[in-house]
Amino acid sequence: SSGINAEYGGLPIMLTLMVAKWVGDLFNKGLYDMHIEFKKWPLLEWEAEPIWETLRASDVMKTNLEWLNSTPTVGRVVDVLRRTKHSAFPVCVYTDKSGGYHRISRSTSFRSQLRLQGLILRSQIVTLLKKEQFRDYGEDQQDLKYSELTEFYPKYPDIDDITLTVAEQNKIIDCCKYMNPCPYTVSPYAPITKVFTLFRSLGLRHLIVVNNRGEVEGMITRAELQEHFLEQVFDLKKERTSAASSLVTTNPILPGLTINGVEAPEGQHKTLHTF
Repeated sequence: SSGINAEYGGLPIMLTLMVAKWVGDLFNKGLYDMHIEFKKWPLLEWEAEPIWETLRASDVMKTNLEWLNSTPTVGRVVDVLRRTKHSAFPVCVYTDKSGGYHRISRSTSFRSQLRLQGLILRSQIVTLLKKEQFRDYGEDQQDLKYSELTEFYPKYPDIDDITLTVAEQNKIIDCCKYMNPCPYTVSPYAPITKVFTLFRSLGLRHLIVVNNRGEVEGMITRAELQEHFLEQVFDLKKERTSAASSLVTTNPILPGLTINGVEAPEGQHKTLHTF
């Protein structure tokens, strides 16, 4: 008898806990979900809501990007890292209307003409600075091995802990040797449900939005795919659509007016689209 109680005595407790959890989930989120929301961790839901199908990547992407060229100065890199908390940066070149390439340090007004070259992580840049992987123009330098580039994982140095002289800040860093030359990208017209699937299935943290000319339009991170943020964007787009629909007015056609060679009967109305 004691053996039977020991073997099956835990079953009622398990059933009680399961029923208690189900009842609790009917009234509020689970404890772990509430903790994740409190900490503001950008964890995604299992799947996107069907109503978000009307949203596009251009509706949620960040457009005020910080970017680097392929050989930025150390001073420029340090300035970007200290002003932002971004964990990755697009590496770009500026293209003019004639198709020529220009390496410029920073110009957000030229964002729509930034040709994407790759993506470099904040951790990689900080490691390069820590190991003094910068040089003068025209100077050769030995590349870091992968083991050296990931030496500080998972606790990478903070940019404020790195001290550089004025002379060192005038040197350059070669991003092309360490960047990802083929990051995942998406069209501005891609539906959010597709973007959501890419993040969930590939474990992405960054997704660059580029147009059909390969020019950077913006970037999407997990923060832009949070449920509360997408709901705000969806409601705002719905309001704009409603406002546009209100511009459609119905006016009577004047007597004797012909449409496609046929005279319209008196009193008939037509819809005038004013947008």
